[in-house]
Formats: sequence, C-alpha cells, structure tokens
Amino acid sequence: MEGRLKHLILQFLMMVAVGTLIGWFTNYLAIKLLFRPYKEMNFFFFKIQGLIPKRRDEISENIADVVEKELISVDDIENKLKEVEFDDGMIEKVLDKLVEEKLKKSILEKNPLLKMIINDSMVDKIKKYFKNMILENKDEILSEMIKIGKEKIDFKEIILEKMKNFSLEEIEKIILSISKNELKHIEIIGGVLGGLIAVFQFLFMVLLKQI
Repeated sequence: MEGRLKHLILQFLMMVAVGTLIGWFTNYLAIKLLFRPYKEMNFFFFKIQGLIPKRRDEISENIADVVEKELISVDDIENKLKEVEFDDGMIEKVLDKLVEEKLKKSILEKNPLLKMIINDSMVDKIKKYFKNMILENKDEILSEMIKIGKEKIDFKEIILEKMKNFSLEEIEKIILSISKNELKHIEIIGGVLGGLIAVFQFLFMVLLKQI
C-alpha cells in the first residue's frame, strides 16, 4: 500500500512537471513565432514565417492609422498652437536669435561696409519693426502656418517611413522592451495552465482506475 502511494505521488509530480513544462514551452514558442523566422522558410509541405515579419506592411499601416487618428494629428497641433500666446518676450527672444545669427554673424561679417551703415541703433529699430508687425498680424501668420502644415505634414506617411526604416531585429527589440513583462506573464500562465491540466488528468486517471 505504501509503495503504491509513493508510486502515485511520483506519477503525480511527474505529470505536473511535464504538463507545466509543455504549457510554458508552448506559450514561449508561440511568442517566438510572432517574430521568427524573419524570412519565409519551407518546412516539408508548410511555409513558416513570423507573424510580424509576414504582416509587417499591414501592421505598420494600422499603427500609422491609430497614431494619426487617435494620438496626434495636424488638427491637434492646430488647436494647441491656437492656445499659445505670442507675447513680446517670446517674439523678442526669437528676433534676438535671428538677428544675432543671420544679420550680425552672416550678413555683416561677409559685408564689412554694411557695418558703417547698420549700427546697433538701426538693428534695434529693425527688431522693433518686425516685432510690431508680427504682433499686429499674429492671427494671420498663425493661420498661414497651420494651412501650410496641413498641406505639407502627413503624419501617417512619416510613421510609415520610420517603420520601413526599422529592421525586423529593431522592431522585435522595441516590442519586447515595451511588453517584456506581459509576455513573461503569458509564458508563466502557460506553465500554470499546463500544470493544472496535468492535475486534472491525474485525478481523472485515478478515478478511472477506481471504477
């Protein structure tokens, strides 16, 4: 009787261990097959390729659609720009940078004779003129910028271009870095379910022997 009990316990532990291993390995393999193999391979009568490499273009298209429609669009940027207040300080800072980089460093250094005509007082007058002009026409300037942005900026195209430039190895690394914990949980759940199935199989087997 004691020997039979030990045999049942050993059989139980073996079945649970094997079931857990099979459950874990099945989910581990399924996750790997999302990415590998990168290129289509012939395996007897079957063709095998990772789901993501095989449907890369379709996945990229869907991601681009979601980003453009749900996350960010030109309309979102337009709304944010409309909330921005173009005050004197902001315009002054931009003009100072432009004057410093373009006028003083580029134009005046290349044309020394202009230094005799354009002094600091005239530079201040130029800045003041442009600042007033920008403040007086800021709504029209902003509308024109938004109009050009809508015509020129295509977020979907930008995202698709970026996705195409990524290698399959880089895409795999990005996805794994984002969802590493979740994928690890899937592997663990596979092991747990495999172990539980083995327990039920063992109990069912014992029950059948009792009949």
